[in-house]
Amino acid sequence: MKKSAIIISMFLVLILLVTGCSPKPVDQEKKKIVVIINTNLGDKAFSDLVWSGVTRAAEDFGVEVKAIELGGDPTRQEPTLTEVSESGEWDLVISGTFNLLQATAAAARNYPDQKFVLYDVALDFTQHNYPNAVSILSKQNEGSYLAGVMAAKLTQVTGDDKINGQKVIGFVGGGENTAINDFLIGYIAGAKSVDPEVKVLFSYVGNFTDSAKAKELALAQYDQGADIVYAVAGSASYGVYEASVLAKRYSIGVDQDRALQFEAEGNVTQANHIVTSVVKHLDVLIYNKIKEFVEGTIQYGVHQGAGIALNGMGLAKNKFYEQFVPADIRAAVDAAEQKIISGEVVVPTAIGLSTEAVNEWKRKASE
Repeated sequence: MKKSAIIISMFLVLILLVTGCSPKPVDQEKKKIVVIINTNLGDKAFSDLVWSGVTRAAEDFGVEVKAIELGGDPTRQEPTLTEVSESGEWDLVISGTFNLLQATAAAARNYPDQKFVLYDVALDFTQHNYPNAVSILSKQNEGSYLAGVMAAKLTQVTGDDKINGQKVIGFVGGGENTAINDFLIGYIAGAKSVDPEVKVLFSYVGNFTDSAKAKELALAQYDQGADIVYAVAGSASYGVYEASVLAKRYSIGVDQDRALQFEAEGNVTQANHIVTSVVKHLDVLIYNKIKEFVEGTIQYGVHQGAGIALNGMGLAKNKFYEQFVPADIRAAVDAAEQKIISGEVVVPTAIGLSTEAVNEWKRKASE
């Protein structure tokens, strides 16, 4: 018996030495996050920006992620949100844009045990408290205001063969919704703050994928005197960029730094027609929300906006911007930026505005 006890004791000591003197804890199960993409990945635009923040967080925090692409089909929105919520498979559902707001809000109400992060849209917490959801929104109106300031000044410079001297600038949006009109109103407000006589032409593609239609609309605006057209149309924006080359005019990009993107792809000709981009740092905002979720510090039941002051938005001030925008205009843009940060300038927004109030801004655009 003694000999057996000694053998057993030696065996236990050996096990402890091999395992580092203490039993290893069982690895915690990975958190699982699903991201609902209203359109498709690979657009080199908004959807890819969202996914880059998600994948970087997955790598840094060891979470498992999956994207479900809806291909812009509105009939798939509600069934998809219902399916992922009912499955009990996902620790967190990330969904966003104005297009998915209704379906996601309904899922958040119907499945209180499911956690949600909504991006690029604001949940209405006055109608429901949503204790299982948080919404985050980059203040696109602020970034657009700076674009409007720059465009209104640049359209009047002399000595630039891409500028025709007329006080006309343009805007091509994707589908008309609150978010796109938020871009438009900020752009109009920025331009009119410089010169009330500057006219802002605007039109809508009707979706975020038809680049041929966007190209047609942009060319029409260039023909009407615009020398700078702001593209806010997802992957359809590529039609606006193409039109700026054909018309030998300028365009303004959105979401990502389009000029540097085209340059990296070897298309320097296109890059030379994108004077700047209104960059939405949504990838950073989503990354931070996933970080908070993993750490257990995420705050539900609130909406969080991030504008210029919180690095949620900004202009791409790259080498193309410095080349094409004179120093005095760049200084004016910087001054406007500081006024927004300090609160001296409060940029108007389409969020919460009535249809009549939005239409009033549209009327001002052509004055």
